[in-house]
Amino acid sequence: MSKLWIPNTSPLILLNKIDHLHLLTELSETLIIPRAVIDELLMNQEGQIQFDTFLSSEKVRILKEYLQSHQEVAGWDLGKGESEVISQAINNPGCEVILDDLQARKCAQTFNIAVRGTVGIILLAKKKNLIPEATPLVRSLINAGLRFEKHWITQALELIGERFDNAI
Repeated sequence: MSKLWIPNTSPLILLNKIDHLHLLTELSETLIIPRAVIDELLMNQEGQIQFDTFLSSEKVRILKEYLQSHQEVAGWDLGKGESEVISQAINNPGCEVILDDLQARKCAQTFNIAVRGTVGIILLAKKKNLIPEATPLVRSLINAGLRFEKHWITQALELIGERFDNAI
């Protein structure tokens, strides 16, 4: 597991909505937040106080400048935040990106960048005994707007010995 993580906006928003944004700073050594991600967070008025507290953590490094996307990343036609996350990861070999968007995940994988999603954060937190159960948090993520494939969520939870039934 990389000690340097670069999260995109949607995992930050989703974890904030379920009051578990703190897991990012508990599980990583350093978080780099690209400028475009900060801009997207500032447009999201919901939970602004929690974001302010999170962003002031000593583990969080906010990039002040916009990063021009690598030419190969630009060809994927991703959002500005996702493009900056992946481009920043290319500049920081060995880091891990936190992305939920499938197209962005595929792009990152073409550059051999380690990828983890919001559900992956929850699973890791369970593995590290930071939370008692993952399933209730995964349900909360779904209620907060996480798009998912049921078979994927079921398999992910089975890896840690939990079950996901149809009740959401």
